[in-house]
Amino acid sequence: MLWLLFLTCLAILVVVGLGIKRLRHWFLLSGCLGVLVALTLMTIATYHVVKPSILLVLWPPSLAGLANPLTLSDKILVGLFEFGGNFILYGAIGTLIGLCFRRKPT
Repeated sequence: MLWLLFLTCLAILVVVGLGIKRLRHWFLLSGCLGVLVALTLMTIATYHVVKPSILLVLWPPSLAGLANPLTLSDKILVGLFEFGGNFILYGAIGTLIGLCFRRKPT
């Protein structure tokens, strides 16, 4: 039940983040930052050992990679879930940050 509440709140943040013009910038910028973090961690992990705790804090959807997809379509779906999940999570955090900062009327 708690998981459903979390997903509902996340969906509300995504809708608010994309629906309000002022927050759209925060959502998209933070989401792109999330994808950049995921790509950076993926690149670093190929050359160095990354602690699992750091990986799970900065890139939680990477757990889907443990499924070890075999076919190309499965690999694409897992990649979309990993990077898209990070985009949505970071975008929701950016929306919350955007709600805290208001522009001064000009």
